[in-house]
Amino acid sequence: MRTLAGMLPWVIVLAIAGAAIWLLLDRQVLLGTWVLGALLVGHGLVHALYLAPAPDPRADGRGSTWPFDLGRSWLVVLAGARRGRRLAVVLVAAIVAASFLAALATIGVLPAAWWPALVVAASVASLVLLLVAFDSQLVLGVVIDIGLLAVVLSGAWFPGFG
Repeated sequence: MRTLAGMLPWVIVLAIAGAAIWLLLDRQVLLGTWVLGALLVGHGLVHALYLAPAPDPRADGRGSTWPFDLGRSWLVVLAGARRGRRLAVVLVAAIVAASFLAALATIGVLPAAWWPALVVAASVASLVLLLVAFDSQLVLGVVIDIGLLAVVLSGAWFPGFG
């Protein structure tokens, strides 16, 4: 329960950020595409924490578990540490690359036609990694991925320039 209560501020921040991005995009304010691009890059880069060593659980004074611990992943346990870690590295690289490229398509550096495929690739790879190494503290990542997929699949927004 403490984990859920601790996520409430992040839920509020995510809801406000999502509403602000939606408002900017709906009003065709250029800043909206840049903020969405930054969100895509940031969300992609967070996945690199799966490759970082876990901090000392005593450092935060609460003994919290590191949510990005691949050692607790059911796939890593089944496939073995070496193979499971290789799979995680491939997924993280795919997520970071697809997120960065999706951000570039969002702001008009890459063709807008690439945007849906890049966002779907980044979100699906992210969901796979989050499900393979699930921790309840990362449920907001799942929400972000589902939100991005909903925007793409519904056609609610598409990068438009010119």
